[in-house]
Amino acid sequence: MNTWKTKLAVMLAAVTILVGSSISALADTPPLVSSDWLAKNLNTPGIVILDVGAFTHYNKNHIPGAVKAFGPWQTMNEKFVGFMMPKPDVLEAMLRSYGVNNDSQIILYDEGVTATDTCKSARALWTLHTLGHDKVSILNGGFAAWEQEEKPVSKEAKTPGRGNFTAKMVAAKLISLEEVKAKIKAGKSVLLDNRSATEFFGHEKKSHIKRYGHLLKARIWPASYMSDAGVSLSPAFMKNTETLTQMAAGVGIPADKNVEIITYSNHGLQASLGYFVLHDLLGYTNVKIFDGSILEAADDKDVSMERYAWGYMTH
Repeated sequence: MNTWKTKLAVMLAAVTILVGSSISALADTPPLVSSDWLAKNLNTPGIVILDVGAFTHYNKNHIPGAVKAFGPWQTMNEKFVGFMMPKPDVLEAMLRSYGVNNDSQIILYDEGVTATDTCKSARALWTLHTLGHDKVSILNGGFAAWEQEEKPVSKEAKTPGRGNFTAKMVAAKLISLEEVKAKIKAGKSVLLDNRSATEFFGHEKKSHIKRYGHLLKARIWPASYMSDAGVSLSPAFMKNTETLTQMAAGVGIPADKNVEIITYSNHGLQASLGYFVLHDLLGYTNVKIFDGSILEAADDKDVSMERYAWGYMTH
């Protein structure tokens, strides 16, 4: 009897050490992980892999153990503004259905072919941060990198157990239209447009956007410039930190890491990549997304916008 008790105690101690070491390793997980890192940690306890790409892409092939997590990560709000963050209780239920727990280390990935693909992962990351969950990372290069590096793939859909995730809203991660109006008048915040240069300048716009141009005195840093997507057939690998730092300075982002930065785009998708780069890769502490973005702002004539100008000028 004592022998069995001893063996059981040894087994429990081994499990405790294993789980403890896994938790310790995950505590140092960077916001951007490589295919090699994920391949080594596919079976690490506590990791939840979410495929935020298209349904058809997941059904064709996906990373083993990944959960189909198409969303919706954006929806129409009560004011009939589209592409907004869903209500916290809706997102909480969705994330629980994906098997997310309060202590989960979430790894997000997308198709990894274009910069817009990476924006999907960035949008999910920002949403999780806004719900109070910071243990989130993005797979650098997405599925395209995973496949290019000949990592294992699966067609078997993952059916996770229900998680216990509880949303705890972090209001500082997003900003409303009325708050943006006040920020523009005050002139103390950095407004960052993550759309294309042609949209920013007002040469063109999406047909459903009411006005041309950008928010008054905004800087521009297109989301498409933040990765090497498509360069020599490259997957959407993010630019390195040194290059991103140089870009940030070049577009007029202050060196002060505590400066308030408000990112926006057409629908808040590209703005999410701006958030990820500034907050997670460059260490800016006060970054938020104008969720309604230009879709909402251009529909309100009280919002100051300008066309045929490059906004904030450093010279």
